[in-house]
Amino acid sequence: MPPANPLPRANLSQLIRDQLLDRIMRGELTPGNRLIELKIAAEFDTSQAPVREALRELEAMGVIETLPNKGARVRTITNKELGELYDVRAQLESYATQLVTEQGVPLKSKLKDVVKAMKKAARESDSIAFASHNSRFHRIIVESSGNSVLLELWETLNVQARTMTNVSRSRRNLTDLADSHLDIIEAISTGKPARANKVAKDHVLANRPITCE
Repeated sequence: MPPANPLPRANLSQLIRDQLLDRIMRGELTPGNRLIELKIAAEFDTSQAPVREALRELEAMGVIETLPNKGARVRTITNKELGELYDVRAQLESYATQLVTEQGVPLKSKLKDVVKAMKKAARESDSIAFASHNSRFHRIIVESSGNSVLLELWETLNVQARTMTNVSRSRRNLTDLADSHLDIIEAISTGKPARANKVAKDHVLANRPITCE
């Protein structure tokens, strides 16, 4: 007999995506490990369709890759790649922060709520939720800048997945990391665009991974 309230396929694909992403971030699935649709579908007692959707989303995030005749596998994300991404983030997000400060966009209350959510995730050691809230904090600023090209460029960086990767490697205290966002909120509140730009840039670069490649 089927379950009384089966999950809609969209929700099921998100569940599978998050479960696989968590395993990748925790090192249970390592670079080179294959992700076999039939095996995953059997584990979650579902068809291959939601698994396929979940794998597509993970590939879009840049954490897995699909190779001809080999299927999906976890890909290696080097510190060099992360470092380059953080360099670009620093430029985009500092400019966005400058723009919202120039425009006087009222973001203080909304951003503080996100910091609270980050701290809750930190207390619960929920790295996926933390990365999601972290990404949302920066997305709010970029979206509020009113520059659609800037937002489009920022979205290509897959900030949430890259934040998770960086956090899992750096082992930084998540509560301290959440609190570091308060400096950005304060800088926006000063109404000084140049200062806001610098604080936002310094924030991103302070979390840039050390590259050895």
